[in-house]
Amino acid sequence: MNNLLIQAESYFDGRQNHSAGPYLFTITNGSIRDICVLRPGDGVPATDATTPRLHTAFVMPGLVEAHCHLFLDGGELDLTARKQYLTATTAQMLDVARSNLAANTAAGITLIRDAGDIHGVNTHLKEELAHARGVVPELRSPGRAIRKAGRYGSFMALEVSDAESIERTIESLAPTADDLKILLTGIIDFENGCVKGPVQFDLAETQLIVRTARRLGLKTYAHCNGPEGLNIAVDAGIDSIEHGFFMEPDIVKKMADKGTAWVPTFAPVYFQFARPDVTGWNPATLAKLHAILQNHFHTVAEASARGVPVVAGSDAGSYGVPHGTGLIDELVFLRQAGLTVEQVLSAATSVPRQLWNAPPANMAVGQAANFIALADSPLNDITALRQVRLICRNGQAVRPDGTSPTLASTVLSQGN
Repeated sequence: MNNLLIQAESYFDGRQNHSAGPYLFTITNGSIRDICVLRPGDGVPATDATTPRLHTAFVMPGLVEAHCHLFLDGGELDLTARKQYLTATTAQMLDVARSNLAANTAAGITLIRDAGDIHGVNTHLKEELAHARGVVPELRSPGRAIRKAGRYGSFMALEVSDAESIERTIESLAPTADDLKILLTGIIDFENGCVKGPVQFDLAETQLIVRTARRLGLKTYAHCNGPEGLNIAVDAGIDSIEHGFFMEPDIVKKMADKGTAWVPTFAPVYFQFARPDVTGWNPATLAKLHAILQNHFHTVAEASARGVPVVAGSDAGSYGVPHGTGLIDELVFLRQAGLTVEQVLSAATSVPRQLWNAPPANMAVGQAANFIALADSPLNDITALRQVRLICRNGQAVRPDGTSPTLASTVLSQGN
């Protein structure tokens, strides 16, 4: 599509809301050519009579999913089936990943950072997307993550054991990796309300990992929970902490001082708490889960207030976290934590793009047309993010169902 007109009552440009509309966006050859305010009695600028026009409540940059596993189906709740799936062929896993990619697209996600898989599915998918046509998200990934030998993360990480293997393994990953994913700690022991096992890498090892990654031009992000691991991550200069459960105020302060980003991933832990009918947790474990979540809400709010770059990532693919809808749930959790709507929207648009040196997708004249249109404003209700009417990337637009906006419908018209 070369031309498109979008009339919106308000919009978010990537940093702030604009509510003095209605506004008319003129999209030409993949870029935002003009943004103007429509006053009573104003006529619509002359355009080709066949130019599609959309009247909508709200437009904003396409969403960013900062942490997910595309090869996993988060909606699969049968634990036996999930375990058996890990023995599937690469071709079967790629089919699942393609389906998950489509779910992300339908949710308005135009940039995804995968969090690693040992099978190389994300690398295969990234190669496919490089040659894909139509509206598809941009994908960045580490390929495979790294972990200490014998420790948590066999489904997504290569093993390292000493300084030599750390450097050698990172060097082997660098040619096809966009970032380096590190498994710094274990997962959460829900029944005991703590992190399972000791940290995987000590401070000196983590510093070596960071130095090696920087030498090779890779940003770092670390699966990390618990005060010991979190202190190591921040002190070693990790760029982004993923999950970060059991965060403490003094660590938040250090993160703010050093500019360490945080992807809090509420969704998978919230599922464990909210669905005891599926997870089977007893009241004692549910109480521990509640305490973990309450601390997470509190410290994420404190982090945002101190200026820590908070980034939205759902850990989709994890148990109970479907792709696409999982990110919207995560944005609802960030709002519940006390972030303003503008902060929430920034966490899923401009903030990650800036941190990753990714191309901007702001709603501004001259920028690439990379946006979504919503049926209502998330300034009124954050759940309006579930009402995507149109996804546009590089000037091409589709509805969530994949149909072209040039077709006749109740959503798009050639006139009023």
